[in-house]
Amino acid sequence: MEVQTDAGPVELGGTRQRAALGFLLLHANRVVPTSQLLDALWPTDRAPMTARKILQNAVWRLRRALAQAAGQLGAPELVTRAPGYMLRVRPDQVDLLVFQQRVAEGRAALTADDPLTASRVLRDALSLWQGVALADLVEDGTAWPQLTAVQEKRLDVMEDRFEAELACGGHHAVLRELEAFVEAEPLRERASQQLMIALYRCGRQAEALGVYNRVRAALVGGLGLEPGRQMQRLQQSVLTQDPSLDLPAEMATRREHARSAVAPVPAAAADRGMGATAVQAPEEGGAHETADTTGPGLAPAEASGEAEAPVIPRQEPLTPREPATILMLRFQLGAEFDHLSPKDIDRVLDAVSQLAREKIEEFGGLAAASIGSVQLGYFAHSPERAGGASRAVRAGIAVRDCLSVPAGPLALAAPMVRGLDVHAAVTTGEAVVTNWTVAGAVRPLIGGDPVDVCQDMLDRTPGGEVQVCDETRRLTEPHITYRHVRTSPSIWQVRSVGGAEDRCVSYGGERECELDLMRGLLRRTRQRSIPHLITVLGESGFGKTRLLMEFQRRVAAEPDAVRVLTGTVPRPGTGSPLAVPSEMFATYCGITDQDSEDTALHKAETALLPLAGGRADGARTMLSLLHPLIAAVPHSHRAPFTDEVLAAWRDFLTRAAREELLVLIWDDLHHADDILLETVEHLTDSCADVPLLNVVGARAPLLERRPDWAGGRQHTMTISLAPVDGDALDRLLKSLLVPDGSADVA
Repeated sequence: MEVQTDAGPVELGGTRQRAALGFLLLHANRVVPTSQLLDALWPTDRAPMTARKILQNAVWRLRRALAQAAGQLGAPELVTRAPGYMLRVRPDQVDLLVFQQRVAEGRAALTADDPLTASRVLRDALSLWQGVALADLVEDGTAWPQLTAVQEKRLDVMEDRFEAELACGGHHAVLRELEAFVEAEPLRERASQQLMIALYRCGRQAEALGVYNRVRAALVGGLGLEPGRQMQRLQQSVLTQDPSLDLPAEMATRREHARSAVAPVPAAAADRGMGATAVQAPEEGGAHETADTTGPGLAPAEASGEAEAPVIPRQEPLTPREPATILMLRFQLGAEFDHLSPKDIDRVLDAVSQLAREKIEEFGGLAAASIGSVQLGYFAHSPERAGGASRAVRAGIAVRDCLSVPAGPLALAAPMVRGLDVHAAVTTGEAVVTNWTVAGAVRPLIGGDPVDVCQDMLDRTPGGEVQVCDETRRLTEPHITYRHVRTSPSIWQVRSVGGAEDRCVSYGGERECELDLMRGLLRRTRQRSIPHLITVLGESGFGKTRLLMEFQRRVAAEPDAVRVLTGTVPRPGTGSPLAVPSEMFATYCGITDQDSEDTALHKAETALLPLAGGRADGARTMLSLLHPLIAAVPHSHRAPFTDEVLAAWRDFLTRAAREELLVLIWDDLHHADDILLETVEHLTDSCADVPLLNVVGARAPLLERRPDWAGGRQHTMTISLAPVDGDALDRLLKSLLVPDGSADVA
């Protein structure tokens, strides 16, 4: 799509701005409701809360762009008309409207039994096309029904022109075009009949019958249908050499006379003049909407009536349905981005989409489409590149981790920049890949059930999560662990990925000193079997959570046995004070959210049995006191949270640490209530003579509430984080995603 003025092309801005103009041009001189425009700009994902504001800004910028033509007679005008907007434009200023007008004229001539005029006018109309309608938007994933209708109309007009050419004896001239058309559109019976007639008149009766046989095989094999009666009658006419198939003698004579005449130049082209700007296709090729403010329609070379007919975008044969995995990612911007201009918002989405494409390709996938804020990745299951499902899940995790701060295996990842959420869904199944050749380049279109299911899953996936279907889980579970999603029996959430190489971002750099200190205290805990406490203090933006998670990753990679239990304390009023102890206990026992009460109790008793010296009665006694920590147990069945329960919790940790080195990692402990704070602070005192490392992350309010936190105690260490220049990703997020630096970076 492009806009031309006397001064040259007009800069149209970002994708949404161009999409808004394209949709208004498809409904030129008609009011388009705002709701319809919003649906067009955000067709597959939920529109952000700021969608109307983004649209208003796009309209404002389009008005500024179109104002370049304001001094010209009849310049386009974008006006507000309840309940939306209307683009006022002369029909001769838009190539699509010029095309439609000439099609009407050509069809009128065909109806009036003037095929020579019809052929010339329809050829002029089709010469406006240079490829797929609005190819630049289609490449970005736009799939409006109006565009499909325009494409279908073009095919109908091509068949009208073939009919006109055949009616005036042009079967030799049109034969190659017909063959290419039928190869690209094998199920359009009208074109196939026209090809049969052209072949018959060229003396190639056997090939004409071969066309019928191919069409019948495709219809019967693919749809279970026989060709229509008209095509069946045409086959019989070819078999019997029906004289009605021959070109009438008078029409042949008229064509010879027409060939010797000079084809008239349409008035529109004659009036165009030397200063006019011809409609030009974008470099990538594409039928485009052009608001040409210099004058009507065609370039003189195209208007002569002798221009070669355009070649339609050719669809390569469909590949068989083949197993593949689809990854869809959606980037959602919250209210924190409301202050940004539409240009900056487009810059944000372009940046994160580019990051997604790079990660998809890094894991061996194909970045197949970008639909607004949704990126689609295709991972083939080929012998050359095994593990397509695993690579797709890992790519989704990599993108999520690049833009998020993991908050522990049982907690959602937090956005690295407040207000930027990443949603990821992965499905496996038999996909259909259609290769379209546009302007000499082959473009894959991915479809089939996996895409539809993945899109539906993505709409329900919370920010920071990667969810997969049953088949993807089955193929990847040996290396990736999942938890069941309560709302659906066939959807699973990624919990963790095995192997240290699976972290997307290698974190350390300026924090290597702190990591070395923490790992040194870990070794001391192991060697001396003495509990230690590490407190990491840092404000938002100082990298506290990232440091804790990197420490967790490195501890998990230790060659010696170690058990790591993690959790993030919820803000007051948003969760139970027992949330993290319950989380840690569930992780230790292997309890999931989907377990029934009986199953959860059985798993807990089994896990406690070794800690009770193999005595079942001892395990049951421990379990009776730890009831409040089992989420599957109804509240009415739980014992009250008393000092006795706290003592049981400390006893459980002591026994677990005797079995193997135990590392507890608490983040955001400043949100904890006084009872939990007291328990965590004194774990090193109550769990004496066992290898237990208690790691706490908190902000300044912790010291405001507990000025003497860990003060004067042995085996404790406090690390106060200072702000540092982030890694390349941090700098990208701070400078690109939040130009004014006002967002809260974790």
